[in-house]
Amino acid sequence: MAGMEQEMLRFFLFDMVLPLLLVAVAAYLCGCFNGAVIVSKYILRDDIRTHGSGNAGLTNFFRTFGGPLTFVVILTDVLKAVVAVWVGVLTVQYWGGGTIWAQEEIAFEIVKYWSGLFCLLGHMFPCMFGFRGGKGILSGGTVAFLLDWRLALLSLLFTPFSYVC
Repeated sequence: MAGMEQEMLRFFLFDMVLPLLLVAVAAYLCGCFNGAVIVSKYILRDDIRTHGSGNAGLTNFFRTFGGPLTFVVILTDVLKAVVAVWVGVLTVQYWGGGTIWAQEEIAFEIVKYWSGLFCLLGHMFPCMFGFRGGKGILSGGTVAFLLDWRLALLSLLFTPFSYVC
């Protein structure tokens, strides 16, 4: 009986908890790459968080600096969400052949939500920039489109424009 308990513990820790922990860390670190802070600090040599609303987001960046570098910020925020979800799915897909992650379709959906959540947490509270990030509107919208594009379009209809700005 002790052998069966050890096998179940190993299954729970190694096959279920460890992949979720790795996905959470990878997605959080992807979310930490805040496009507005990176472009303003390292390309324009000025910190976006010292201007306008003080928020490290796309809207404040556009209002403060405008111009073509806004598209770099958009691209950064969209790509980091895509990479976070993609890395999460690949991690559990290749984690093990006989585990629950490789067999269940619902597991992929769980991992998409999990990695999207930690990507947004990384965007809003990035450890690289003193836990002062953006509101997560663009990254959250990208994650929503990756999860279910129909619900994302529906949410766009009912989201007040003033909240986004």
